[in-house]
Amino acid sequence: MDITTLTQKVLKDHDRQIQLSQRLAKVGYNSTIGKLLRLKSYYKEGFTILKAWRDFLYIRKEHIGDTFFAVDHAIMHADHAQVKKLMQVEPQVRSNDLGIIRIIDPGYMLNHPLSLGMNGQEHTGMRAIFKQALPNPLEQPDDLGRYIDRFLGDATKQGKLHIGDDLPRFMVKILHHLVFEISLTEEEVTASRAYIKGLPLASLPNFVSRGLLAFKTGPILKHRKQLAQRYQTSPKWATYVDIGKQYELTPEQIANGLFDMIHIAGTAGTSALMGSVIGVLCLNDSLQADVRQEIENLWPGTDALTGSCLQQATLLNNVILETARLYPPVRFVSQLATEAGELEVSGQKCPFHKGTRLLGSIFTANRDANRYQNPDKFSVTRDFSDLLSWNGDAHERVCPGKSLSIELIKVFCMYLLKQHQWQQFTEVKWDLEKVTAVTPNELELQGFIAKA
Repeated sequence: MDITTLTQKVLKDHDRQIQLSQRLAKVGYNSTIGKLLRLKSYYKEGFTILKAWRDFLYIRKEHIGDTFFAVDHAIMHADHAQVKKLMQVEPQVRSNDLGIIRIIDPGYMLNHPLSLGMNGQEHTGMRAIFKQALPNPLEQPDDLGRYIDRFLGDATKQGKLHIGDDLPRFMVKILHHLVFEISLTEEEVTASRAYIKGLPLASLPNFVSRGLLAFKTGPILKHRKQLAQRYQTSPKWATYVDIGKQYELTPEQIANGLFDMIHIAGTAGTSALMGSVIGVLCLNDSLQADVRQEIENLWPGTDALTGSCLQQATLLNNVILETARLYPPVRFVSQLATEAGELEVSGQKCPFHKGTRLLGSIFTANRDANRYQNPDKFSVTRDFSDLLSWNGDAHERVCPGKSLSIELIKVFCMYLLKQHQWQQFTEVKWDLEKVTAVTPNELELQGFIAKA
């Protein structure tokens, strides 16, 4: 679809969203008819977003404004100030959704709430467990490095490192190692990857997701159930259960919450950002040379990698932050309106209801010209004090794995650049059309070997 046709369609569909606000006011937001109307809108716009999510956002932002309706009559915020404000509302009320993806079939989560959608004591309890489960990477970076070095050693045996295939497999392995001290088989890793790729299936009704598509969902749901049971054999399990008891969490809630954290936030998110960082360094020879020099200065010879080395790697740190700004692995934040209100869109006053989804577009907010000068240009000298990736900072919504994500990518890049090299690489391309993780998935480092 050419951009003119797409623009007409996106704007026409938004006119229908405005009309929908009036209809919902009459029939009831959560009435049977209201739910069906919202679901129809969700699927209709969903198909457009699947193919052209970035253009969808920017067409509405440029023609309608920084606030507009989207998908299931949710209110989308697209600028930095509004998304930051949305993130910092406390206490937040979340639903069982993943950004713009509505979890319509709860069976895909084994009928447990998505850890990102928990509220109240349940949410507080799972965050306490996450805090315990996620290690401080500055304390034993050399141990982490040795694990990474073994993975990179395997890549040298095949002579290549593929971003879209290899990094998620590595990430799901290392997170299970760090959180549970268990090793996954290659079959389990493949099944975990299938679970992540299949998440959009959860937005389909039960009879479709686990009925018509049972041949796809059946095996990966079986894997989730088996892995959640395996977690309870971990030497760290008793600690997690003790914390959970303080918040009246059951072992099943704990296991499934940790499954979500590892697979969705950890594996999908961190591996995507790591791939983007590698892509940025491949495209910018001078930046890569500067990062290599910083690594060599901080970590000379065969000395053990220390937390101090990581803390002093300021250039590499800023490369990661700027990459996260331009290519955020998590692109949308979601919560629910706690009261009804009225929204003015395109000169029209539109009522909205308590429980309406409030969405924040992190991608457009991170590229807001009112916050960042030359927002589409890569620059490591920016002020990153209120970067919205990892859900910002200093409030209840901030990602509990932020530090681990950043430092893990640092250690990975240090071992990658100091101890390995490659002869060439394939095209570095970020797919900003398909609604998948923003990372150069098809990038491959070829002729990948360890330095002599």
